[in-house]
Amino acid sequence: MKRIIAIGFLGILISPSSPAYAAKVKVWHHCQPAHYEKAQIQGAVVTSEGTLHLSRLLKPLVSVDADHIWDIVEDKAGNLFVATGDEGKIYKVTPDGKTTLAYAGQESQIFCLAQAPDGAIFAGTGPNGQIIRLAADGKAEVLYKSPETYIWCMALDNAAQTIYAGTGPNGRIYQVSLQGKGSVFYTTKQNHVLALAMGPNNTLYAGTDKNGLVYRFDAAGKGFVLFNAPQSEIRTLVVGSDGVYAGTSVPRRRGSFGARADRGDANPGSLNNVLGGSAKTDVKTAATEIDGGSPGPSSASKEKEDKSNPAPSLPSAGENSLYRITADGTVQELFREKTVLLSVLRENGKFFIGTGMDGQLFEVDEATKVRSEVARLDHGQIQSIYRRHDGSVVLGTGDPAKLYILQDKFNLQGTIVSSVLDAKLISKWGALRWKAETPQGTRVTVAVRSGNLAEPDDTWSDWSAEQVDAENAVSAAPSARFLQYRITLTTENAAASPSVKSISLRYSTRNQAPEVTAIEIPDLDAVNLENPKKFKFKWTAIDPNEDELTYNLYVRKDDWKNWVLLEENWDKKDYEWDTTTTPSGIYQLKVVASDRKDNPEEEALTGTRISPAFPVAHTPPAVSIKFAGMENDQAIMEATATDSLVRLTAASFAVNGKQWENIFPTDGLFDSKTETFRFKTPALKPGTYVVVLRVRDAAGNLGSGDAVFSVPAPTSSK
Repeated sequence: MKRIIAIGFLGILISPSSPAYAAKVKVWHHCQPAHYEKAQIQGAVVTSEGTLHLSRLLKPLVSVDADHIWDIVEDKAGNLFVATGDEGKIYKVTPDGKTTLAYAGQESQIFCLAQAPDGAIFAGTGPNGQIIRLAADGKAEVLYKSPETYIWCMALDNAAQTIYAGTGPNGRIYQVSLQGKGSVFYTTKQNHVLALAMGPNNTLYAGTDKNGLVYRFDAAGKGFVLFNAPQSEIRTLVVGSDGVYAGTSVPRRRGSFGARADRGDANPGSLNNVLGGSAKTDVKTAATEIDGGSPGPSSASKEKEDKSNPAPSLPSAGENSLYRITADGTVQELFREKTVLLSVLRENGKFFIGTGMDGQLFEVDEATKVRSEVARLDHGQIQSIYRRHDGSVVLGTGDPAKLYILQDKFNLQGTIVSSVLDAKLISKWGALRWKAETPQGTRVTVAVRSGNLAEPDDTWSDWSAEQVDAENAVSAAPSARFLQYRITLTTENAAASPSVKSISLRYSTRNQAPEVTAIEIPDLDAVNLENPKKFKFKWTAIDPNEDELTYNLYVRKDDWKNWVLLEENWDKKDYEWDTTTTPSGIYQLKVVASDRKDNPEEEALTGTRISPAFPVAHTPPAVSIKFAGMENDQAIMEATATDSLVRLTAASFAVNGKQWENIFPTDGLFDSKTETFRFKTPALKPGTYVVVLRVRDAAGNLGSGDAVFSVPAPTSSK
């Protein structure tokens, strides 16, 4: 599994090796859980503080012939009864691990189990929504056939001799007597009731899918919403004397809670995805309904609803949480992780949380919220957690279906193989450091390998010898672009584990020249500048080594042999040039980028780019104008204006020093360096007149011409 790790940069190192390497030392420093999200981890875990240690030992108890273990109960003799899918069987597992088939019916899924005081076991099924009664003597019968498709969960009220069943896809809760008489207890207006739990005083609690609601019901069946979660699915409920604990399980494929997104990024642990892979067509349909029912409230309405029960912050897409809801309605988030929460067990102020995706088992301290990953499956999901009468904890998994016993001791060895680290360039590897605690009998070693392909293959180097000295180790791998490290944790005492707080790998990339990728100059032919005498230059530059760059700026006129320095060691990527200090002509700008700040002088490199030619114009346009005759009482004027370097942009005339009037070229456009004009003056009386034509160019220069003429008095005829 590959990922990109955040890279930090620090320090200065001068390496005498050849070829030359950049002076700046860069470092990968891994010390947070996010740094190991896509690492390959076996027999080890990562705490919420980013510490690595050996995982708790999961002792295989038994494998069953099924895809999923949905639920587990234990009888008084210590036999486990295991509900499975996709063939709808219940297996009996004796304390010594012997497995026999206890029940096989027509249903494809046994989703939930509940045990009566007399030893009878009740099983909820799908896709025909039945409750099966499995007597202590092994006799099985259909106790109740509901009109629903799925019975997802059950809770047994021993005092009332009543079974409560949460169903889908209509979001109803049924109450069923032990004699098999059933009726609707409550309709939630949600898609599915996925979790039920009995609390003190026979109070019933329910968790739903659609809007992520937690309900509380009194004996009369009056429902009250305790909590509306930011996530849309409540998968697990645990009730204690101090409150209700609700775990969510929204698949990552939702782009936002309550809204559909790309189906390609699924969480394998959700009911939706697990059932989506079922061979039963009707189960697939129900699974789609779970994920694709009516959308939840908009984020705006959610924010309004959650004001009375605020979580610390709204989870992002794919994140699921464990919430504590106290009697006064206060909500506190105890745990959040980017995975689906499939199972929860509470004991002695701590929680065990089983998840999908990577099959992680977390332990969370309720008081401090400190959490640690304590175990991880090689594959599959932890779909059920059960504490046996003898105090041991049993995990039921899916893909494949297995039972494990969680032991109070560590694996003897674990490894963490990092994702491929990309230095971007051929690099020389340097110091390798880690901070670790190694109780007696434990050990931490680190090995590295390198290559020039993003996916390790046989062209990569072999793993280096195991480095054992955390203060003096080096990354003993050939120079290359990519690097990978492997941390190995070992112990001779299963009661103790080494731990790694952080690891740092330093490297230096071969120095490469910077590049000026583009220069932006004012285009006087395209735009009218606010101040055409001041040119604002901009450029872009990159450095393969990510060195800090400075710039020398030069200009050269077309008839100059040499470049003239404008600015030296400029540290910005823009520059304003006052052109009034230089003569008219056609110029070019040269930008020279240097990485000298981060390299010794003998190893510093430069990159150069020369701009396209651009004009600097201070000479006004040449204007000629003449009188071309009269039309009625208006004078007709003809004119030509020319500029040697830039286009003309405006023209106006005045008669006898009066008001200026704008005119346009004969073709109607100011679009070239030469323009012709033909225009009429206002009506004129007999007399002598001077017409001045003023023309502006794109550089802001003004040129003018004038013509003097007379308008004769009209002659009278007899």
